[in-house]
Amino acid sequence: MSLFLAISLSLLTDLFKIGGDPHVLERADNYERIALTDSSTMEVYKGTDSILVVMTVCAPQCSSCARIYNKEWKLIATPQPPFSSVFPLATIENGRIIWKDNDTWEY
Repeated sequence: MSLFLAISLSLLTDLFKIGGDPHVLERADNYERIALTDSSTMEVYKGTDSILVVMTVCAPQCSSCARIYNKEWKLIATPQPPFSSVFPLATIENGRIIWKDNDTWEY
């Protein structure tokens, strides 16, 4: 079963308030990266005790937020980057949230 389909109905309702036509961009055993709109993605990683979710929105500068849920989709943590950044960018790699500073602007 798709991790995306296993998300609770209330969480899906909140996510789709932004609109769009979601589709899976990448899928592995415990991981999915889903395009929610042309400018937003969601990554979901299902671990043994928790579920990591990273949401990234680009308008045009990309910025991410991360959430950790338990198996019942109850929010247990909102991890922050280990540095100060206006536009933190996160991704999930091997079951870990990886942050990078995305404050570089090109003029």
